[in-house]
Amino acid sequence: MLAATVVIPQMFTAYAEDLGYHSNGLHHFQYFCEQCDQAFTVTWGKKTGAMGWYERGDYFHCPHCGMRHEKHVVTVKRGVQAPNEVRLSVKVYKSAVTFEVYSSTVYFQDTLRVFSGKHKEIFRFDLAKQKVVFTRYKNNCKIESFEIGNPYELEVLEKSILGFFLPNSLANTREKAELYGILRVLRETVQAKLERHLGHKISSMYVSPGQYYGAFLLPIFNMAYRVLFPDAPNLPNIYRESPGTIRSYWKMKMVNGHFMEAVIASTRERVDFVSALAAANAVPDRPLMRRILAVNPFEIGLLAQSFALCRNYDLAVRLYAGFKLLKANGNTLEYAVQYVNEDLIEFLREMLPLYGEAGVVRMVEEAREINLRDCIRLHQQLNEENRERLKTEKVRLKELHDWMARTHRRQNHVNLKFEVPDHIIKRLSMQKDKIKFFMPKESLELLEAGAELHNCVASYGKAMKDNTQWIVLVADDKGKLAACLEIRGKALVQAKLDKNIPVARDAKLNNEVLAWAKNAGLEIKTEDVEAQEEMILKTG
Repeated sequence: MLAATVVIPQMFTAYAEDLGYHSNGLHHFQYFCEQCDQAFTVTWGKKTGAMGWYERGDYFHCPHCGMRHEKHVVTVKRGVQAPNEVRLSVKVYKSAVTFEVYSSTVYFQDTLRVFSGKHKEIFRFDLAKQKVVFTRYKNNCKIESFEIGNPYELEVLEKSILGFFLPNSLANTREKAELYGILRVLRETVQAKLERHLGHKISSMYVSPGQYYGAFLLPIFNMAYRVLFPDAPNLPNIYRESPGTIRSYWKMKMVNGHFMEAVIASTRERVDFVSALAAANAVPDRPLMRRILAVNPFEIGLLAQSFALCRNYDLAVRLYAGFKLLKANGNTLEYAVQYVNEDLIEFLREMLPLYGEAGVVRMVEEAREINLRDCIRLHQQLNEENRERLKTEKVRLKELHDWMARTHRRQNHVNLKFEVPDHIIKRLSMQKDKIKFFMPKESLELLEAGAELHNCVASYGKAMKDNTQWIVLVADDKGKLAACLEIRGKALVQAKLDKNIPVARDAKLNNEVLAWAKNAGLEIKTEDVEAQEEMILKTG
């Protein structure tokens, strides 16, 4: 039975292909005008405005028919079919619902060669089997068919032609109410049939589509997810972002989805979602775990790592809380991903026989005090002989960083010459009154600085050579080292005095570093330095 249908007579006014840049730096495009069915090429220059350099081409006129194209233009890669006229249908069967997409298409095959085609997609929601299958056809030939709904498989978001229902499409301007109407019919029909199959009510399947995937894709993907896991919460807001951002979110949560086949099999046998998640990841099915996973199932990765390291339930819970605190202390998503990762987990595994479960929990809880990040890097750079020494010397946890820093310095040192770009050196090196800020030229200087300041700065040699991080040393007018600073990108992320004491403990040097950072155009992303007004409040 046909439950709803919408016809979109026109998706865009023009189609564009980016042909790249000419040798003279001008940007080359080709266009296809929907009004007159003519293709043409344009080379755009650049002009200067109040906001700096920007490229022309935000609007243009067709040289054949004179039609002005401004907002409703889509850029596609060569060979990719973009929709023209589209028909959407919801069909209802005894135990299934389908969402069908039929579209005439436009695609570029070469310069000034534009072809038309036919594209068809079917999303089949089989509620009796709790299974959703996506199938697509090109010019009446089946391309592929696969199951969707696993939140760790984003293939449909990247392949479906529904991704063209973007905010700049004519459909979202002229038929917006109809689009949301047919989506509502699909959602309500799928939910009603699923509830009939389960024999009980479930929470709403509605999610806001966002803008990245257009009007349909995320809501349909969420419906497929909820068909597999009816008692799960809807997908989090991060799924409204790009695939790369979603995958970064998984990394931050320490999950890769390898366990989902077992979870899917269990939920189809009427096991509740949280119990299936816990069982597939060896996490105890206890009230606290259920509360955490019921709110955010993607916490399963951190929980699984915690219980893999700690058999003691209370210590595992503390370790999970410690992981969360590490993320909370990160300044950006990138910072968090770099910190709570396989390097950290592997280091904790290595330390487990030395310090026990309680010891590795303390490492995470007291990460700042014991310089956990530096400990991980130092341990990676220790040779096998010194790793074995660590196992036998019974180093106290609070002395671990200093022991590894000393041991690292004593290893055979291969001197690395740094090739820091001139513009970085000019920006970060400067003389301020009696204080000198300078960058080391080779790793031997870092080795000597580490010995003088009693820290692990010598371990930054490879990062300096690779220009992924930079160390700036701070010395007085007599050449005596006072501090070392770590710069990552355009941010100051560490500022240490002797024995890793924060620069903020020395008010005068703290102000010098603040002034230096301002001159260098650096953002302060560390608590090692305090703003001047904060210093006044503490001393006033």
